[in-house]
Amino acid sequence: MFKKILAAIAVTAGLLVAAPAAANAVPYTKGAECSFDVSVVESGGSATLICIPGTWSPGEAIDWTVTGQNGASFKLASFATADSSLHFVKHANADGSDVLSVTLPASASGTYSVVGHGQTSGHECPATLTVLPADAASTVVDPGSSDGLAHTGSVVATWAAWMGGSLIVLGLIALALVAWIRKVKTTS
Repeated sequence: MFKKILAAIAVTAGLLVAAPAAANAVPYTKGAECSFDVSVVESGGSATLICIPGTWSPGEAIDWTVTGQNGASFKLASFATADSSLHFVKHANADGSDVLSVTLPASASGTYSVVGHGQTSGHECPATLTVLPADAASTVVDPGSSDGLAHTGSVVATWAAWMGGSLIVLGLIALALVAWIRKVKTTS
């Protein structure tokens, strides 16, 4: 009994020592995250990247890099299929916020990565934006019933449900038959 108590104390002490080390293992960022006002946009459209106050140091110079298919064609790219990037520097507002209005080229598609890196704070803020081709037509996979309502039935086939139910009934019949045979044998 004493060995079990001693082992429990040793495990508890180990956990108490390891907990602060685990909490310090994650490098916490200095500022908040930036995010786009939309997650998906059509090519040729625009989106706004918003960094809340306190994300950057006041008036800090921020190195922004946009990477993606034809990413530099924010007036620079010559090939629509190559991944490329655009780099520029912009200063944060006095409250440490920043707002970027991004206008995508008409040939844009895929995922774009926008990363800001503060020159004095060292804070890095990545954000992604998914761009759909402008000519992509939406299609309906399952139009539903003839009355315009969506099909909300089960994804399990009807035959599978009948088969499962039949197996359960057959199993119950087999159990009843075995019980009846045992009873007949014990009485005779």
